[in-house]
Amino acid sequence: MNITNFMKFIGSIKMAIPLLSAISIILIGATFYESQVGSNIVQNEVYKSLWFGILMFLLAVNLGVSAMSRYPWRGARKIGFALTHFGLIIIIAGSAAVIHLGVEGMLLVRTDAPGSNLIRVEGDLLEVIPPNQEFEQTDIFINSNSSIYPNSVAGISVLGYSENAIKTVSFTEGTTANNPAVLLSLNSNRMGQKLERWLAIAPTGYNQISLGPAQLEIVSVGNESDLDSLLSFAGETISDRQENIKFVANNESTNLDYFKVIVTDSGKLYFAANSSQGFKSGSWELGESITPGWADFQITLEKFIPHGKIQQEVTPISNLMGTGNPALLVETPGGKKSWLSWGEPTVIEDKMGEWLAAFSPKFLELPFAIKLEDFIVERNEGSDSVAMWTSKIRLEDFHEGLVSDRDVWMNHPTWYKGWKIAQASWNPGDLNQSTLQVKREPAWVTALTWTGSGLLVLGIGTMFYGPIIANKIR
Repeated sequence: MNITNFMKFIGSIKMAIPLLSAISIILIGATFYESQVGSNIVQNEVYKSLWFGILMFLLAVNLGVSAMSRYPWRGARKIGFALTHFGLIIIIAGSAAVIHLGVEGMLLVRTDAPGSNLIRVEGDLLEVIPPNQEFEQTDIFINSNSSIYPNSVAGISVLGYSENAIKTVSFTEGTTANNPAVLLSLNSNRMGQKLERWLAIAPTGYNQISLGPAQLEIVSVGNESDLDSLLSFAGETISDRQENIKFVANNESTNLDYFKVIVTDSGKLYFAANSSQGFKSGSWELGESITPGWADFQITLEKFIPHGKIQQEVTPISNLMGTGNPALLVETPGGKKSWLSWGEPTVIEDKMGEWLAAFSPKFLELPFAIKLEDFIVERNEGSDSVAMWTSKIRLEDFHEGLVSDRDVWMNHPTWYKGWKIAQASWNPGDLNQSTLQVKREPAWVTALTWTGSGLLVLGIGTMFYGPIIANKIR
């Protein structure tokens, strides 16, 4: 096949029909696929893929060669034919620019907060640092049915997703440092409750827990005088009484309810409890229950670990059990599974070493900040129904030292430096905030799409009505 015949085939209907058929089938399939996995996954797997881009490029080449093969374009039909084909080529180019260059996100702004330049874009980030390897960051997309794309990043497999997960903390014997930790259970038959709580000297934040008006705390003492001071109330010490547990009537010197677990350097445990019913203190053994005086609650010493090493786990829970954070279930090549809580880096240890992984929201930094100056709601006359709402915003470009005031309302966006800012939603219960849609849409991309559409309409009109007009003119 010589070059002439090859070009004829490239621009022929014999190539156009298979291309259009394949693209049509793919688009139909992508539509059904999108209903199952969501638009984000379809965008990445289909519309932004290399193979789909090659198909669209071949179609554009076919249209261009077909139009050029009819040159010179004399007569209304040939001129219209060329305009239509060039319009389609420009539309394909504009669509490719929108798919690959466009970015869209949401920005919540408030009148009582400073301007923000971080928009929340679709998708999340999965960041992984394998043992002795370089950092890798990948966009990850999760559909409403919890399907995930992609399912592997830097050797770590992504197994599942939970919309609601909580972080639980425990301690195990595993460090050389002296870090006493205890597991306490709190039981109330009257209220039908049983709670378990860990207390540890370190890290800070686990040595004290608030339970409503009461407080749990663990302290470490190194000498007898400090121990006697903690075990005393209103000047009395443990040596003043012969009983193992002492009780002192409460006075007005304090109204704080607390329960302290006291650990000595020798590893002995004591307790001190204060409540509206009085003060108690004494030695404490594993499995022993103490009634501190908070209703019918009993506090039992379940575990004592002298050298506590913290272990944090993320556990998926039912939405009915409370509000947690999204979490991602991953597995290392060594077979270690772990839940990654949203926005918190996690260290995963397996036989290959330590993996650092983080599952976090995806933000994009704008070249300018947006500040909500005022939010105005207009209502229909004589009723409370909403007629229109308007966000009065201020664009702050610190790089160029420019400040611009704009109004944005439904179907009336504003543009700045290729970014389109539109009204997305509002909160009827809080008129100090507004949600804006921020989309990167350069002016030349918009012009390209409109130009292609105009040429397409002009070409079709020329082909069909050009000959009629020409005959009338003759």
